[in-house]
Amino acid sequence: MRADLTDLRLADRVFAPHYAEARTQTALAAGPVFDAPGGVPVSELVPGDTFDLLELSGGMAWGRSLTDGIVGYVAEGLLGEAVAATHIICAREATLGEAPDRNAATLAALPMGSRIAALGERGEFLLTDHGYVAADAVRPVGEPERAEVIAAALRMIGASERTGGRSGAGVDGAGLIFLAHDVAGFAVPRLPDLIAASVSAGGEAAVAGEVVVFADQHLAIMVDAVSAVHVKGRVGRERLSTLIERHGAPVAYGTLD
Repeated sequence: MRADLTDLRLADRVFAPHYAEARTQTALAAGPVFDAPGGVPVSELVPGDTFDLLELSGGMAWGRSLTDGIVGYVAEGLLGEAVAATHIICAREATLGEAPDRNAATLAALPMGSRIAALGERGEFLLTDHGYVAADAVRPVGEPERAEVIAAALRMIGASERTGGRSGAGVDGAGLIFLAHDVAGFAVPRLPDLIAASVSAGGEAAVAGEVVVFADQHLAIMVDAVSAVHVKGRVGRERLSTLIERHGAPVAYGTLD
Protein backbone atom coordinates (compact mmCIF):
# COMPACT_ATOMS: atom_id res chain seq x y z
CA MET A 1 0.00 0.00 0.00
CA ARG A 2 0.95 3.62 -0.60
CA ALA A 3 -0.76 6.83 0.44
CA ASP A 4 -2.12 7.26 -3.10
CA LEU A 5 -2.53 3.67 -4.29
CA THR A 6 -3.32 0.38 -2.61
CA ASP A 7 -3.77 -3.22 -3.69
CA LEU A 8 -7.47 -3.89 -4.33
CA ARG A 9 -7.28 -6.95 -2.08
CA LEU A 10 -6.84 -4.58 0.89
CA ALA A 11 -9.93 -2.50 0.12
CA ASP A 12 -11.88 -3.97 3.03
CA ARG A 13 -9.13 -2.96 5.47
CA VAL A 14 -7.36 0.10 4.04
CA PHE A 15 -8.87 3.36 2.72
CA ALA A 16 -7.02 4.83 -0.25
CA PRO A 17 -7.82 7.36 -3.00
CA HIS A 18 -7.17 4.69 -5.63
CA TYR A 19 -7.00 0.91 -5.78
CA ALA A 20 -5.29 -1.31 -8.33
CA GLU A 21 -5.81 -4.95 -9.21
CA ALA A 22 -2.54 -6.85 -9.17
CA ARG A 23 -1.29 -8.42 -12.41
CA THR A 24 1.12 -11.29 -11.78
CA GLN A 25 4.32 -11.13 -13.85
CA THR A 26 7.53 -13.16 -14.04
CA ALA A 27 11.03 -11.69 -13.91
CA LEU A 28 12.90 -12.26 -17.18
CA ALA A 29 16.25 -11.07 -15.83
CA ALA A 30 17.88 -10.03 -12.56
CA GLY A 31 17.55 -6.49 -11.26
CA PRO A 32 17.28 -4.52 -8.01
CA VAL A 33 14.07 -3.74 -6.14
CA PHE A 34 14.23 -0.09 -5.04
CA ASP A 35 12.47 1.55 -2.11
CA ALA A 36 11.56 4.48 -4.42
CA PRO A 37 12.27 5.45 -8.04
CA GLY A 38 15.96 6.32 -8.06
CA GLY A 39 16.22 5.14 -4.46
CA VAL A 40 18.29 2.45 -2.75
CA PRO A 41 18.03 -1.30 -3.38
CA VAL A 42 16.11 -3.17 -0.69
CA SER A 43 16.10 -6.54 -2.47
CA GLU A 44 16.24 -7.91 -5.99
CA LEU A 45 14.34 -9.92 -8.55
CA VAL A 46 16.06 -12.85 -10.20
CA PRO A 47 14.92 -14.75 -13.30
CA GLY A 48 11.72 -16.70 -12.68
CA ASP A 49 10.56 -14.69 -9.66
CA THR A 50 6.88 -13.76 -9.59
CA PHE A 51 5.89 -10.14 -9.06
CA ASP A 52 2.45 -8.63 -8.40
CA LEU A 53 2.40 -5.53 -10.60
CA LEU A 54 0.21 -2.65 -9.37
CA GLU A 55 1.48 0.38 -11.32
CA LEU A 56 3.64 1.29 -14.30
CA SER A 57 5.04 4.82 -14.46
CA GLY A 58 8.13 6.33 -16.07
CA GLY A 59 9.60 2.95 -16.96
CA MET A 60 9.30 1.65 -13.39
CA ALA A 61 6.93 -0.98 -12.06
CA TRP A 62 5.61 -0.78 -8.50
CA GLY A 63 4.39 -3.89 -6.74
CA ARG A 64 5.35 -6.82 -4.56
CA SER A 65 7.71 -9.72 -5.11
CA LEU A 66 5.92 -12.95 -4.30
CA THR A 67 9.26 -14.68 -3.74
CA ASP A 68 10.44 -12.61 -0.76
CA GLY A 69 7.41 -10.38 -0.03
CA ILE A 70 9.28 -7.10 -0.60
CA VAL A 71 7.29 -4.15 -1.94
CA GLY A 72 9.14 -1.73 -4.19
CA TYR A 73 10.03 -0.51 -7.66
CA VAL A 74 11.70 -2.48 -10.46
CA ALA A 75 12.58 -1.64 -14.04
CA GLU A 76 9.58 -2.34 -16.26
CA GLY A 77 11.77 -4.20 -18.75
CA LEU A 78 12.52 -6.94 -16.20
CA LEU A 79 8.96 -8.24 -16.28
CA GLY A 80 7.11 -10.58 -18.64
CA GLU A 81 4.07 -12.83 -18.68
CA ALA A 82 3.53 -15.08 -15.67
CA VAL A 83 5.07 -18.57 -15.81
CA ALA A 84 4.80 -21.23 -13.10
CA ALA A 85 8.26 -22.33 -11.95
CA THR A 86 9.09 -25.99 -11.37
CA HIS A 87 12.75 -25.81 -10.28
CA ILE A 88 15.14 -23.44 -8.52
CA ILE A 89 18.85 -23.00 -9.33
CA CYS A 90 20.92 -24.42 -6.46
CA ALA A 91 24.39 -24.04 -8.00
CA ARG A 92 26.10 -20.66 -7.47
CA GLU A 93 25.52 -20.09 -11.19
CA ALA A 94 23.95 -22.25 -13.90
CA THR A 95 24.26 -21.92 -17.64
CA LEU A 96 21.27 -21.68 -19.94
CA GLY A 97 22.51 -23.38 -23.10
CA GLU A 98 21.13 -23.63 -26.61
CA ALA A 99 21.46 -27.44 -26.61
CA PRO A 100 21.55 -30.29 -24.03
CA ASP A 101 25.34 -30.32 -24.04
CA ARG A 102 27.82 -28.81 -21.56
CA ASN A 103 29.80 -27.48 -24.53
CA ALA A 104 26.78 -25.79 -26.13
CA ALA A 105 26.70 -22.05 -26.69
CA THR A 106 25.66 -20.10 -23.59
CA LEU A 107 22.44 -18.11 -23.89
CA ALA A 108 22.39 -16.73 -20.33
CA ALA A 109 23.80 -17.23 -16.84
CA LEU A 110 21.30 -17.95 -14.09
CA PRO A 111 22.43 -17.11 -10.53
CA MET A 112 21.48 -19.25 -7.55
CA GLY A 113 17.90 -18.54 -6.56
CA SER A 114 16.64 -18.18 -10.14
CA ARG A 115 13.61 -20.25 -11.08
CA ILE A 116 12.85 -22.14 -14.27
CA ALA A 117 9.80 -23.83 -15.75
CA ALA A 118 10.97 -27.24 -16.98
CA LEU A 119 9.12 -28.67 -19.96
CA GLY A 120 10.84 -32.04 -19.91
CA GLU A 121 14.12 -33.92 -19.59
CA ARG A 122 16.81 -34.33 -22.22
CA GLY A 123 19.34 -36.71 -20.72
CA GLU A 124 21.21 -34.80 -18.00
CA PHE A 125 19.42 -31.55 -18.86
CA LEU A 126 16.04 -29.90 -18.37
CA LEU A 127 14.36 -28.21 -21.31
CA THR A 128 12.82 -24.75 -20.82
CA ASP A 129 11.23 -22.27 -23.20
CA HIS A 130 14.56 -20.45 -23.38
CA GLY A 131 17.13 -23.25 -23.50
CA TYR A 132 18.62 -26.10 -21.49
CA VAL A 133 19.80 -26.23 -17.87
CA ALA A 134 21.88 -29.01 -16.30
CA ALA A 135 19.69 -31.13 -14.03
CA ASP A 136 22.39 -31.25 -11.33
CA ALA A 137 22.24 -27.43 -11.01
CA VAL A 138 18.60 -27.33 -9.88
CA ARG A 139 16.23 -28.58 -7.20
CA PRO A 140 12.45 -29.03 -7.46
CA VAL A 141 10.47 -26.11 -6.07
CA GLY A 142 8.53 -26.92 -2.90
CA GLU A 143 10.59 -29.84 -1.60
CA PRO A 144 12.12 -28.72 1.74
CA GLU A 145 15.44 -30.27 2.73
CA ARG A 146 17.17 -29.02 5.87
CA ALA A 147 20.65 -30.20 4.83
CA GLU A 148 20.42 -28.06 1.69
CA VAL A 149 20.46 -24.88 3.83
CA ILE A 150 24.03 -25.69 4.83
CA ALA A 151 25.02 -26.85 1.35
CA ALA A 152 23.69 -23.68 -0.28
CA ALA A 153 25.46 -21.45 2.24
CA LEU A 154 28.76 -23.22 1.60
CA ARG A 155 28.37 -22.86 -2.18
CA MET A 156 28.09 -19.10 -1.71
CA ILE A 157 31.54 -18.73 -0.10
CA GLY A 158 33.48 -16.14 -2.08
CA ALA A 159 30.41 -14.36 -3.46
CA SER A 160 30.42 -10.57 -3.21
CA GLU A 161 28.51 -8.56 -0.66
CA ARG A 162 25.89 -6.50 -2.49
CA THR A 163 23.26 -4.18 -1.04
CA GLY A 164 19.84 -5.74 -1.59
CA GLY A 165 21.35 -8.89 -3.08
CA ARG A 166 19.79 -12.29 -2.54
CA SER A 167 21.19 -14.40 -5.37
CA GLY A 168 24.33 -16.19 -6.46
CA ALA A 169 25.49 -12.92 -8.02
CA GLY A 170 25.84 -11.34 -4.56
CA VAL A 171 24.06 -11.01 -1.24
CA ASP A 172 23.66 -8.82 1.79
CA GLY A 173 23.63 -10.38 5.25
CA ALA A 174 19.92 -11.11 5.34
CA GLY A 175 19.98 -12.02 1.65
CA LEU A 176 22.35 -14.92 2.38
CA ILE A 177 20.00 -16.26 5.04
CA PHE A 178 17.02 -15.90 2.72
CA LEU A 179 18.77 -17.44 -0.28
CA ALA A 180 20.07 -20.53 1.53
CA HIS A 181 16.60 -21.26 2.87
CA ASP A 182 14.83 -20.42 -0.40
CA VAL A 183 17.02 -22.87 -2.31
CA ALA A 184 16.35 -25.49 0.39
CA GLY A 185 12.59 -25.03 0.03
CA PHE A 186 11.83 -23.01 3.17
CA ALA A 187 9.87 -19.74 3.07
CA VAL A 188 11.54 -17.35 5.53
CA PRO A 189 11.59 -13.56 6.05
CA ARG A 190 13.82 -11.40 3.86
CA LEU A 191 14.61 -8.50 6.22
CA PRO A 192 17.08 -8.66 9.16
CA ASP A 193 14.66 -7.64 11.91
CA LEU A 194 12.04 -10.16 10.77
CA ILE A 195 14.65 -12.91 10.55
CA ALA A 196 15.80 -12.13 14.09
CA ALA A 197 12.22 -12.19 15.36
CA SER A 198 11.51 -15.51 13.61
CA VAL A 199 14.48 -17.56 14.87
CA SER A 200 13.12 -20.39 16.98
CA ALA A 201 14.82 -21.12 20.28
CA GLY A 202 17.83 -23.42 19.93
CA GLY A 203 19.43 -25.74 22.44
CA GLU A 204 22.37 -25.10 24.73
CA ALA A 205 24.63 -24.32 21.76
CA ALA A 206 24.06 -23.44 18.12
CA VAL A 207 24.29 -26.41 15.75
CA ALA A 208 24.71 -26.84 12.01
CA GLY A 209 21.85 -25.38 9.99
CA GLU A 210 20.78 -22.87 12.62
CA VAL A 211 20.77 -19.11 12.13
CA VAL A 212 22.72 -17.04 14.65
CA VAL A 213 21.78 -13.44 15.50
CA PHE A 214 24.61 -11.57 17.21
CA ALA A 215 24.41 -8.64 19.62
CA ASP A 216 24.94 -6.12 16.79
CA GLN A 217 22.27 -7.89 14.67
CA HIS A 218 24.88 -9.49 12.39
CA LEU A 219 23.57 -12.77 10.92
CA ALA A 220 25.25 -16.10 10.15
CA ILE A 221 24.39 -19.72 9.34
CA MET A 222 26.10 -22.46 11.32
CA VAL A 223 27.64 -25.06 8.99
CA ASP A 224 29.12 -27.33 11.67
CA ALA A 225 29.52 -27.30 15.45
CA VAL A 226 32.17 -24.54 15.49
CA SER A 227 31.95 -22.45 12.31
CA ALA A 228 29.44 -20.35 10.40
CA VAL A 229 29.00 -18.73 7.00
CA HIS A 230 28.25 -15.00 6.94
CA VAL A 231 28.75 -11.85 4.87
CA LYS A 232 31.51 -9.31 5.45
CA GLY A 233 32.72 -7.84 2.17
CA ARG A 234 32.32 -11.32 0.74
CA VAL A 235 30.62 -14.48 1.88
CA GLY A 236 33.05 -16.33 4.12
CA ARG A 237 33.34 -19.06 6.72
CA GLU A 238 34.73 -18.30 10.18
CA ARG A 239 34.78 -19.84 13.62
CA LEU A 240 31.84 -18.93 15.81
CA SER A 241 34.23 -17.79 18.53
CA THR A 242 35.80 -15.28 16.11
CA LEU A 243 32.39 -13.92 15.16
CA ILE A 244 31.45 -13.53 18.82
CA GLU A 245 34.62 -11.49 19.45
CA ARG A 246 33.71 -9.21 16.54
CA HIS A 247 29.92 -8.96 16.82
CA GLY A 248 29.11 -9.78 20.44
CA ALA A 249 27.48 -12.79 22.03
CA PRO A 250 24.49 -14.30 20.18
CA VAL A 251 21.13 -12.92 21.26
CA ALA A 252 19.26 -15.68 19.43
CA TYR A 253 19.97 -18.83 17.47
CA GLY A 254 17.85 -21.61 16.08
CA THR A 255 16.06 -22.71 12.94
CA LEU A 256 13.94 -20.75 10.50
CA ASP A 257 10.99 -22.81 9.23
